[in-house]
Amino acid sequence: MRKVFRAIPIPFWCYFLPMVAGTFGLIPQSHPLYPFLSQQLLPVCLTLMLIGTDLRAIVRMGKPALLMMLAGSAGTVLGGIVSYRLYQRWLPPESWGGIGALTASWTGGSANMIAVKEALNLPDGLIGPLIIVDAGVAYSWMALLVWSSSWQTRWDNWVKAAGDTEGRTRRRARTAAKRGPDGRREHPQVAGPAALLATIVLAIALSLAAQWAAQRLPAGGAAFNASTWTVLLVTTAALLLSLTPARKLEDAGASRAGTLLLYLLLASIGARADLRSILQTPVFLALGATWILIHGAVLLVAGRLARAPLGLMAAASQANIGGTVSAPIVGATFSPQLAGVGLLMAIFGNLTGTYIGLATAFLIRSY
Repeated sequence: MRKVFRAIPIPFWCYFLPMVAGTFGLIPQSHPLYPFLSQQLLPVCLTLMLIGTDLRAIVRMGKPALLMMLAGSAGTVLGGIVSYRLYQRWLPPESWGGIGALTASWTGGSANMIAVKEALNLPDGLIGPLIIVDAGVAYSWMALLVWSSSWQTRWDNWVKAAGDTEGRTRRRARTAAKRGPDGRREHPQVAGPAALLATIVLAIALSLAAQWAAQRLPAGGAAFNASTWTVLLVTTAALLLSLTPARKLEDAGASRAGTLLLYLLLASIGARADLRSILQTPVFLALGATWILIHGAVLLVAGRLARAPLGLMAAASQANIGGTVSAPIVGATFSPQLAGVGLLMAIFGNLTGTYIGLATAFLIRSY
C-alpha cells in the first residue's frame, strides 16, 4: 500500500478518496461549505503559492531553457485543441472547458487546473476523469522520458547540439538558485508564526479585493464572468507582488500554506463528484494519449531546429506535464546539474499555466 501512495501523487488521493466516500454516502455530496471553499479559498491559495516566486531567477535561467519550455507549452496547447476536435463527438458538452483545465495542469500544475475549473464554473463530475488522465498519462510520459536518457548521446550528436548550451544553462540555474535579485547570496531566515499569520492576512485581503473588483468588471457571457476575473486578477496581483519585497514572505511558509489549501480544495471538489463519472475515463485516456504524443512531436521539432540537448528537452517536457516535483527528477536522470534547471522551468509553468489554460478554453469555444 505504501508503494501505491508513493507512486500516485497526493493531489489524486485528495480528490479520489472524498469522491468514493461521497458516492457511497459516507459524507454528504451536497453541502453549502463546498462552494464556499471553492470561492473563498482558491484566491487565497493562488496568492500564497505565487507571491514568493523569484521571477528574476527564472529569467536568468537563459534563452535555451526558456525556448524549450515555451515549445513544450505550445505543443500542449496544440495537442489539446487537435485532440478535442478528434474526440469531440464522444465527449460531454462542457469538455471544451475541461481541455482548458487539463492544459493548465499540463503547462503548470494542479493549482492551475483548479483555478481554470473554478474560473469557468465547470461541473465537478468533469474533473474526475481529467485527474485520472492527468496522473496516468503524465506518469507514463515521465517513464518514457526517463527511458529516453539512453538516447541522449545519439540525439545530441545527430542534431549537433551546441556544446556549451547545456553547460551555460546549468551554470545560470545554479546561480539563480543561490543568489538573490541583487546578485548577493541570500540566507533566508526561518520566520515565526506571526510572519505566517501576516502572510495569510495579506492573501485574504488580496482575495477580497480581487473579488470586489471582479464584480464591477464587464462579463462576457457564461464563459467569462466574475469568477474568471477573480482568478486573473489575483494571479496577476500575486505575480506583481513577487517583484517587491513581499517575495520574502515565502520564508514564512507561504507556498506550504497554499499547498495545504490546494489539498483542501481538491477534497471539497471530490466530495461533490460521483464515482460513476469514471465511466467517461476511457475516451479521456485516448484523448490524453493523443494529446501527449502531439506535445512530444512539437518539442522534438523545436529541439531539432534549435539544436537543443535531449536532456534540456526532457526537463522542459516534464516541467510542463509533471511539475515541480517530477521535473528535477527527470532532469537529474540526464545530468545531476539539470535538476535545478527542471525545477526553475516548472516554476515558470506554475506562473503561466492559468493564463494558458483559460486562453486554450476560450480558443476552443470560439472556433
